[in-house]
Amino acid sequence: MRVLRHKAFARLVAAYLVSQAGSKVHRVALLVLVYLLTENALWVSLVLGTQLLGTVVFSPLLSAWADTQDRKRLLVWSDLLRAPLVALIPLLGAQSLPALLLLVFLMELLRDLHDPIQNAVVPDLVPEEEVDEANGLILLADRISEVLFVGAAGVLVAWVGPAYAFYLDALTYLASGLLLAGLPPLKPQALPKAGYLERVKEGLGHLFRQPAVRRTVGTLFAAAAFGSVETALGVVLALKWLGVGSAGFGFMEAAMALGAILGGVGLPYLLRRIPRERLFLLALLLFGVFEASVGLFPVYAWVLAAFFVSGFLNMAFIVPARSILQLNTPQEMRGRIFAAFSAVMNAAVLLGTMWGGALEEPLGAPRVFLLAGAMVALAAGYTLLTGGIPAPKPKEA
Repeated sequence: MRVLRHKAFARLVAAYLVSQAGSKVHRVALLVLVYLLTENALWVSLVLGTQLLGTVVFSPLLSAWADTQDRKRLLVWSDLLRAPLVALIPLLGAQSLPALLLLVFLMELLRDLHDPIQNAVVPDLVPEEEVDEANGLILLADRISEVLFVGAAGVLVAWVGPAYAFYLDALTYLASGLLLAGLPPLKPQALPKAGYLERVKEGLGHLFRQPAVRRTVGTLFAAAAFGSVETALGVVLALKWLGVGSAGFGFMEAAMALGAILGGVGLPYLLRRIPRERLFLLALLLFGVFEASVGLFPVYAWVLAAFFVSGFLNMAFIVPARSILQLNTPQEMRGRIFAAFSAVMNAAVLLGTMWGGALEEPLGAPRVFLLAGAMVALAAGYTLLTGGIPAPKPKEA
């Protein structure tokens, strides 16, 4: 936790934890509210699709403008503006489903503005040698919030109803914005001379032109397009094939979250012994092996163990991947890169979710897990055997 001695970074983490607490409650309350209003799963899908549309389509467009602004100001206002929007959901959204979709879409645009900037500013707040530790701590905070707040969110929504849960979320956004107001100015080091559309293309193009970024994102895209089947089929595996019910599925998700927490704690020790570029590929390869093992040995005790190890390995490849992107991208472009990265990865997750659901009926969930895991391992192994990820060149003194 030594990275928290940097006060500005500690403030960023504190704001993230506060807003994540509200976001977990918001996610549960939103899905419950939509289903109670409509009793139709299609409307739930429409809400989720609206969120995905904002990330895939608009995030790269917003980031081209955001990279020319003071990032501190954008972090603060993207939180403060979400506070009234989320408070309007029970007041207006509950009365009109189109209004609800509009509010969800506007909130998603603000999230798409906020999250890439949060990732982009980490190297501005800590020394380069502590970037991995800083990224690990942010992801660790996210995993802890899943363990602590998702279950509590369900209890809270059941106890006080969705409306008050949204008001609580609004307060967390307000508190997060006030915390972020204490950050130092985070202006771009160099203002781009290119026009807006050129900046959009420049951000997307960096994903393909810069060798380390291209190989990292390409490997992750291939892995996510297969490995994300767990998102759709984890519950099917638990209910249909393992027969452990919803409680058993909850334990599977908790095992993965606890593994991720352990991964966040142990990651600094791994990074002292293994270069981040190599650790990224080795952890991703092993993640594929353990995902495949779920299909090869569909026994509940082993599935719990495999999910736990997968959570650990997820941290071990996601944290280095973020650092690779940050350290191989100019400071003034990082917002665009993380927005483009988010759009690409969300598209991959959508592909994985769709093909996983389509193949479950003819193949069965265990075989789909086996196939998906093998493809993840193959993607990481191919990159590993064809030169790996080049390390960033040391900066000139």
